[in-house]
Amino acid sequence: MKKAGSKHMESESMDSKYRVSNTIAADIAVSEPPFNVEPAYAQDPGVTVTEHGVIISAVLRGQDPCGLILYHIPDGTIVRVPFTDNYRFGNLHSVKISPLDSSLWCYRLYRGEISFVDPCCRSLTEIETAGETILTGGFFYRSDDKLPPGRAACRWDGKDPSNPFTFIYTLHVKGFTQLADGLTSKPGTFSAVAEMSPYLKDLGVTAVELMPVYELQPDSRIKDGPRTMEDALALYPVSRNGFPLRDLTKEKENYWGYGRGYYFALKGSLSTPGYEGGPQKEFTDMVQKFHASGIDVYLQLFFPDSVSYQTQAEIVRFYVTHYDVDGFRLMGSVADIRAISSDPLLADIRLFHTDFPFAQIVGTDAENPESGEIQTGHLFSCSNRFSNLIRRFVKSDDNVMREFLYDFLKVPQGHGNVHYVCGTDGFTLRDLVSYNEKHNEDNGEGGTDGFSENFSWNCGEEGDSDDEEVLRLRRNQIRNFLTLLFLSQSTPMLRSGDENYNTQYGNNNPYCQDNETGWTKWDNGEEGARIREFVKAIVEFKKAHPVFTKTAPFKNTDYLGCGYPDLSLHGNDAWKPDLGETSHSIGICLCENYDASSGITDLIYLAINMHWETLELGLPKLSPGRRWNLLVDTALEDSFISAECIMDDQRMVEVAPRSIRILNTVTSSKPIRRRKKKEKAAAGKESEMVFPKKEAVIKEEAVIEEGTVITEETVINEETVITEETTAFKERNGANEKE
Repeated sequence: MKKAGSKHMESESMDSKYRVSNTIAADIAVSEPPFNVEPAYAQDPGVTVTEHGVIISAVLRGQDPCGLILYHIPDGTIVRVPFTDNYRFGNLHSVKISPLDSSLWCYRLYRGEISFVDPCCRSLTEIETAGETILTGGFFYRSDDKLPPGRAACRWDGKDPSNPFTFIYTLHVKGFTQLADGLTSKPGTFSAVAEMSPYLKDLGVTAVELMPVYELQPDSRIKDGPRTMEDALALYPVSRNGFPLRDLTKEKENYWGYGRGYYFALKGSLSTPGYEGGPQKEFTDMVQKFHASGIDVYLQLFFPDSVSYQTQAEIVRFYVTHYDVDGFRLMGSVADIRAISSDPLLADIRLFHTDFPFAQIVGTDAENPESGEIQTGHLFSCSNRFSNLIRRFVKSDDNVMREFLYDFLKVPQGHGNVHYVCGTDGFTLRDLVSYNEKHNEDNGEGGTDGFSENFSWNCGEEGDSDDEEVLRLRRNQIRNFLTLLFLSQSTPMLRSGDENYNTQYGNNNPYCQDNETGWTKWDNGEEGARIREFVKAIVEFKKAHPVFTKTAPFKNTDYLGCGYPDLSLHGNDAWKPDLGETSHSIGICLCENYDASSGITDLIYLAINMHWETLELGLPKLSPGRRWNLLVDTALEDSFISAECIMDDQRMVEVAPRSIRILNTVTSSKPIRRRKKKEKAAAGKESEMVFPKKEAVIKEEAVIEEGTVITEETVINEETVITEETTAFKERNGANEKE
C-alpha cells in the first residue's frame, strides 16, 4: 500500500480512475478492530483528530447496513466498523476511535454493498489494496476548531473609512505560476503563489481570489463502463445530424475545478511533493505569507444544487476557522444566501455573490432588535453587468452611455460592489481587443461552448497581427478599459495576467486547458511591461484621490458652497452633456473638496472619448490663478505625464479618438491662450469620415437609416467617404474605424 502524499496526485483524473472501487470486494480479509470504538454523539458531519484518536461522523440514510472501513497503510490491514443504532442520532452516525495514530490510517464509508469517500474528509489518500488502487479519506492533526488568533481584531474593518480601497486579483493556483520562471521555485503550487506575494504587492493588489482549491468528486452523471449513444446525446452537445461534438473516447479535464467537491480536502496536486504537513500546512503557510504582506485571501466556492445549505455554511465556516480565509465568492446554487449572509460568525468575512437580497438580509433578525441590526458592509455584489456595459461603451456601441454612466458613478450604499472587465469565464483583456469571435476548437466541443456574445472588437484584424496601427489601437483600448475599471465607484477586480498582456489565443472557455493556453504567460515583451506599469500607476492614482472611493453618493449639487458641485457632466460645451443614443463622449468633473478638506478648490476632469474621431469637450471655468493641467492621456504609450502640463486652451480639451484624458487643477501664472472654437460645419453639410486604407468587409446585413440594405460581403474600398447619414451601418462589433 502507498500513500498519495508521496507523489503529485492529479485529482481531475480520479473520476475514471476510482469508479471501479465503489463495490466492496467480498474476498477482502477484514480484521477485528484493534482499538476502542464508542459513540461520539457529534452534532456535525466531519472528522476531528485528537491527541489519542479520531472522531468520525457522517450522514447515512436508509435501512441498509452502514459504517466505516479503515485501512492500515503500512501492512494493508482492513478494519470494518459497523454503525449500530447506538452510534446514530437521526441520520448522523458518529464514532470515537482510540487509540489510533492518524498518520498510519485512512478510511472510506460504506452503505449496503457500496463504499465511497467521505464527502467531508479533509484530505485524500491513494492506496493499493486487493490488487487495485482506491481513493480514501486521510487524516491530519487538528485538535480543535478554534478561531485563529487575531480574528477578533480583523485586518479589515468595514466601518473604517481610512482604508476603503480594495483591489482584487483573481487567479488559478497552477495556471498563475506554472510558467513563472524566475519568479517562483515551485511552479503550480500554493508555495509558488505565496512566492508571488511581492509581485502582487508591488502591483497594488490588496486581496487575491483563488479559483477552487479543493478536490473534485467524480462526475455523478458518468456511468461505469462504455457510454451509449443515448448517454452521450443526453450529456453533451450534438451537431445538426445528431452526432456528439465531443470525442467520447476522452474524458474532459476539469482544470478550473468548478463542480461538486470534497470541499474540506485541499487539492493534493496543488501541493509541493514532500511538503512537511502536506497541502493543509502549505496552504496555511501561503495564507499567512499573504497576510504578512497585507493581502487578504478569498476563495471561490462552487456549489451544485445538490449541496444543502447546512453543508455550504459548514464549508464556509471551516475555511475561516481552520485557515483564516478572509472572504468567499459563492458561485453556483447557493441554497440560502440570506442565512449565510447573516451568519454571526461571518460578520467580518467578505462574501461575494451575484445577487444579494440586501433589504431582506437587514431585516432577518427584526424579531430580536435588542441585539442590533444585521449589517451588510461585508457583502459585495459581483455580476457581469458592468463588464458588459464597459465592453459595449469602449467599443463604441450606441444606446449605452446612460447605463454605463449610472454604473460607473454609482456609489454602493451599505454594501460593496465589484467591477471587472474580464472574468475567468471569458476572454482575457488582450483577447477582448484582438478577437471578434471565440476560438474554442481545442476544447473538443465543436465551438459550442463558451459565451457567443462577448462584446469584443478585434480593432481591425482577427487574432495575431503585425499591423502596428492595429496593435497601437489594441494597447490604447486596454488602457481605456483599465482606466474606466479602476476609476469607477466600486471595488476593481483584475483577472490574473491581464496586467501582463496575457492571451488564451481566442479561447474564451479554457476550462479543460491545463496547458499553455490556460496558463498565464509572463514573457510578453515591452507590451506586457508597459501595461503592467500602467496598472500600477492607475492604482496609485485612485488611492491618491478619495473622490474615486466615495462612501456616500454624489448629490450633483454645490452643497459646500465651493463654487462647483461634487459631480457635473459636460459635452462639447461645458455643463451640456450629450447623453443621446449615439453619444460616445462625456466629460466628468469631480470636485475633491467634498471628500478631502482643502483651502482651494481641487477638480478632477475625466475627458472620455470613445468616438472614432477626435472631439472637444468643454471645461468649467476656473477661478483666477487656477489652470487645467494634463495628468493622463491614454492615447500615449507612456500615458502618465510626470511634468506639469498646463493646457493651452482652458475652455476646451481636445481628445484623440478612442482615448481618455485626465486633467486636474493647479495654481499657475501661465497666461491663458484665447482661441475661438472650431467653426461648425455649414448647415446641411454632412461631416465626413474616412475609412482606414484596408478594405472593410461587412460580414452581416446592416440597414442604413434611409432604408438601403448593405448585404453580406459588401466591400467598402479604401478611402471610401461616407456621411453621417450612413453611420447606421456601423458593425455590431462597434468598429466604425476598422473591421
